Amino acid sequence: MDNGPFMLDFSILKSQINQMVGEQRSRQDTYRRRAERALKELNRWQDWRPLGAKLTDSKTSWLLAGDLGEPLTTRYPLVAAPPSFTVIAADGSQIFPDRHELTLCYLINISSIVLHYGTGTKPLLASRPTLFYKEEDLYKAWNNRKIPVDGEIVGIQRSLMEFQELAHLAKQLEGQDLPVLALCDGTLILWHLEVKPEDFGAYVLSKFLETLEYFRGRRIPIAGYISYPRSTDVINALRVGMCPEHPVNCDKCPYRQDPELPCEPIEGMIDSVLFSHLLGPGERTTVFKSSSKILEEYGVHAVYFFYLNVGSEIARIEVPQWVARDRDLLNRTQAMIYDQAEKGHGYPVSLAEAHEKAVVRGADRELFYQFLRDSFVRQNLRVQVSRKSYKKKNVSI
Repeated sequence: MDNGPFMLDFSILKSQINQMVGEQRSRQDTYRRRAERALKELNRWQDWRPLGAKLTDSKTSWLLAGDLGEPLTTRYPLVAAPPSFTVIAADGSQIFPDRHELTLCYLINISSIVLHYGTGTKPLLASRPTLFYKEEDLYKAWNNRKIPVDGEIVGIQRSLMEFQELAHLAKQLEGQDLPVLALCDGTLILWHLEVKPEDFGAYVLSKFLETLEYFRGRRIPIAGYISYPRSTDVINALRVGMCPEHPVNCDKCPYRQDPELPCEPIEGMIDSVLFSHLLGPGERTTVFKSSSKILEEYGVHAVYFFYLNVGSEIARIEVPQWVARDRDLLNRTQAMIYDQAEKGHGYPVSLAEAHEKAVVRGADRELFYQFLRDSFVRQNLRVQVSRKSYKKKNVSI
């Protein structure tokens, strides 16, 4: 049966799309009012100490921006980047294990880049794929029993390998007398470990903190760059400040029956939109501490964050505590990340290049499995894939 080039019935979708667009227009007006109110709340806490005390005493499931040390409206202008410096970055991609293919295995591809500025030294770009197929690769300890590796575990393992690759690059630079910035795409917070069994999480976390400790010993700032962040840590802190209760206990909120909760006027706002009304190009906010539960295990590497106007967006930058509390390292991080974003036309050029080299595309995946099948045949091993996989590759209607 041939319905032409389109598989969707747009005659049915048209009215639904029109309705969605109309509702979006109405939401924009509401969102603008919420943004104005949030900015008003931000300016209200010029004396941040009462809010800080209230946040410490509050009981809520929200992630809150903590460790306040100055007014929330504080802005730090851009300082000049060093005349010569080095940026290292790493990114990864993967082919997840697929039980419908001929054998159970997975692949992680880690790409890295070293960019030198002001020295004339050529950049170094590398990519290294690693195949995982052994018993210890495919099954992990999970509450004293073995479970099959899934996509989430592969993702955690890939993140750890990215950080270890950054440390490997930094070690190769030992002896050079230039400031270095280590940059990764995404968060420094291993969120997923909060709900993982203790034995698995402890292993990953120990390796991760070992890497961060290396950077601390070398005084090399490491930062996670989050593009178009949807985080609400600061907004949530303002919502706690709007609550008449002290201490705040959201589980026992006495205002649930009211038409509108005291904190509701800014619900749905995100931090980046709030600070887009405050920050000029190159400027950053004060630093805030994340309240993620997993950070209780981080020690001196507990994650702080700030928002930076890179010109095209308000990015969230995450750094370890020892960077956040070192004004020289913090200024250097701000300057070099902004410089990277300028060179990358709105996104750090080092991360863009590392990603481009790391990404495993659909054609790469197909070639990988074809190479596996050919290798099995050459070794006189039986090749068999599931009917589902076969049908997906040979669709005919």
